Amino acid sequence: MRGEIRHQPIVEKKGKEGCTMSSEERGRSSYLDLLITTLMEHEKNLDALIEKIEKISENLRSIYEEASKTEKTVAVKASALKEKAKTTTIEPDTLVYLKIRVDRPIDEVIKIIEAVKE
Repeated sequence: MRGEIRHQPIVEKKGKEGCTMSSEERGRSSYLDLLITTLMEHEKNLDALIEKIEKISENLRSIYEEASKTEKTVAVKASALKEKAKTTTIEPDTLVYLKIRVDRPIDEVIKIIEAVKE
């Protein structure tokens, strides 16, 4: 039989030499044997389910740890990019060519140049 767990009967049936069991005792013994077999099968199934749940739990834990590491790495890279963007917006070696009409008043030309510096 497939996957059946065998056990010793609770009370062995004895022949002429030993004591005999009444039909009620044999019925009770058979019922208890069936109950034990059923409970052992349930225990086996529960053990298999617990092992599967433990594997799933371990996989989830490793996925969570990897996601946390990735999230931290992304956060560090994002902050580094922000810092780099702040510091590299205006580089001192940058040349800016600007064509300004000369017929403007000098105050306007100065304001335009100061705006470009910012």
